[in-house]
Amino acid sequence: MRRLTRDQLRQRYAELRDLINRWDPIGVMDDPAWRRDEYDCLVGPVLRHLEAGHAREVIVNDLTHELADHFGLDRAAIQPHDFVERATVWSADRWAGTGPVPAPD
Repeated sequence: MRRLTRDQLRQRYAELRDLINRWDPIGVMDDPAWRRDEYDCLVGPVLRHLEAGHAREVIVNDLTHELADHFGLDRAAIQPHDFVERATVWSADRWAGTGPVPAPD
């Protein structure tokens, strides 16, 4: 597994955060007064799933659980499949074979 620099790890996190914010599962990002960190609680868990190469359905189930329990969304209304597909492709294209531990300085 290729180790990233701390700057690369921050960049990867920021890119995934942007993907999640664009997905905007509760529909708040169009409001400029809304906090940009609304979905930060999702970034780490999704990133760990992607690093581990978990199946898309595992990520879908985890997101569905978190969005229902933490954000109060109706499980039947949560549709993370397209987002998970985009995140999986992004991860494979940009960060394949990388892990969470930074390279030594």
